Amino acid sequence: MSVVLLLIGSSTAACSQGDDPGAAPEAKPTPITAFDADGMTIARTDFCDRIPEIAVERAVGEVEETDHYGNGESAAVTGSVKDVSHEFNCTFTGTSGAVARVWVFVPQVTRAQAGELVKEAGRREECRRVPGEGFGKPSTGLSCRTKDGAEASYRGLFVDSWLACSVSSPDRSAAGKELLELAGSWCVQAVSAAATE
Repeated sequence: MSVVLLLIGSSTAACSQGDDPGAAPEAKPTPITAFDADGMTIARTDFCDRIPEIAVERAVGEVEETDHYGNGESAAVTGSVKDVSHEFNCTFTGTSGAVARVWVFVPQVTRAQAGELVKEAGRREECRRVPGEGFGKPSTGLSCRTKDGAEASYRGLFVDSWLACSVSSPDRSAAGKELLELAGSWCVQAVSAAATE
């Protein structure tokens, strides 16, 4: 009799973890250093609604605003300058002012063009290059301190699609390892959402 009670007691304890007994345990985000991007292809289509809410929440906290646009739509390129976009972009802004972005070019990109994009990214004066961690081939990462705060980003070529993603903080002192790790986890979730099935 005591064995039966012990088993019932332990199964009750196992079921009482959390408020929702049907909820699966929350998975930890995949760090960019453990991500295998080999052969991954990216869909050149709207993918913002496929990014898990938990990934957005981890990147920016509570979402205050979204600003997504697609190929052929008018979009702000820099500041108040608008142009017709040739990319699919997902932007999430948190109540803290943190911003998570991911965008994929619509035109196909060759390996040579991707090499030029990597070089161009490395020319930003306020940034230092960091390893691309295999986030596409070729790829690069950036850690930046700007007048608006800090930003960490990764970008790379996935077969013939160029994808870039970033996380920024209004706090300039946030630049560094922690922001790079956050951006890496965000980028893994974002590129997984953009990948073809």
